[in-house]
Amino acid sequence: LGADNYEVYANDIHTSGEHMMELINDMLDIAAIEAGKRPMINEDVVIGEILRDCIRNFEPAAKDRDIKLSLDVPENSPSLYADKRSFTQIFLNLLSNAIKFTNRGGTISVSILEMEKSISIKVSDTGIGIPPDRLSTVTDPFSQTHSDPYITQKGTGLGLSIVKSLVEAHDGKLNIESGVEKGTVVTVTFPTQRADDR
Repeated sequence: LGADNYEVYANDIHTSGEHMMELINDMLDIAAIEAGKRPMINEDVVIGEILRDCIRNFEPAAKDRDIKLSLDVPENSPSLYADKRSFTQIFLNLLSNAIKFTNRGGTISVSILEMEKSISIKVSDTGIGIPPDRLSTVTDPFSQTHSDPYITQKGTGLGLSIVKSLVEAHDGKLNIESGVEKGTVVTVTFPTQRADDR
């Protein structure tokens, strides 16, 4: 339309609109989960299949940054009685964080540990880690792990809050271990038997 800057402006407006839509969707999500209004359709979910699909979503981003993604799944991948959509969302969010905060050339690994009465899925990265003073609040809504303005903070700050709410909705537990420049290990543990199991 006569000025090259118009394309830049249009891209900025589009990016801002996408971020706003992401924020609105996340806020609606967490409000629905906490109010118990989000529909949960429980079914037998094969964990390995879900994790493979989640990792496949991030392979292009990992390749662009020379990050190695690995998945350690037992030959007979266990299943859980869970809401497939929620289960997928949990690990998409965890992998998104791992990619975001892992430097070029780093590694991200996902593994499954099956125990007698529970199943744990661990997402480990070699990223920048979380400062000790922020570890206890990192799952709070709108929490940012770093206050350093030179560290990119793209996102709504609701990802881990949603993860925690969805894990608890499945009677599970979320544990985060991290250290600055030592990476982060997020472990999600689900009971193999729940009160609403059929």
